[in-house]
Amino acid sequence: MSQDQNKNSQVFEGMANIGKGMATVMKHFGRKPVTLEYPEVMPDLSTRFHGRLALLTKSDGTDLCIGCKACAKVCPCNDLIQIEMHRDEDKKPVIDQFTIDKGRCIFCGNCTEVCPVDCIKMLPDFELSGYSREELVLDKHDLTLTGEESDEWRQIRGMNPHVE
Repeated sequence: MSQDQNKNSQVFEGMANIGKGMATVMKHFGRKPVTLEYPEVMPDLSTRFHGRLALLTKSDGTDLCIGCKACAKVCPCNDLIQIEMHRDEDKKPVIDQFTIDKGRCIFCGNCTEVCPVDCIKMLPDFELSGYSREELVLDKHDLTLTGEESDEWRQIRGMNPHVE
């Protein structure tokens, strides 16, 4: 007799759970849907959103980075930012290699805050996936915005658009 009572209580408990679920469905039935139509409709992001890292250049397209390596030193992820440079005959820094492993980046923004010449910035791009780890390592060519793109970015952010 106890097995029959146990089965009956399980049936009633199951029906009660179905009733609770249906009550939740009916409660939300008339509301506006909260789903997004991504990627057809892109989400509105804050202007302070930390996305893809980029290197800004001067208006003429030359490197703005002075090779101080402050960004690499302040980064909490060891060896995430790697910079190799030399000085030309005028003692001006020339960046030979600037790589960032975005697969290891935690998008904290420390590198952008510490840069003395504001050459490294975070763009509002968030689609950063790749098919292999090698695709996530960005070199200077992948990171650098052209002079025109850099000026446009500075203008949007309210900075001096023409850096000489």
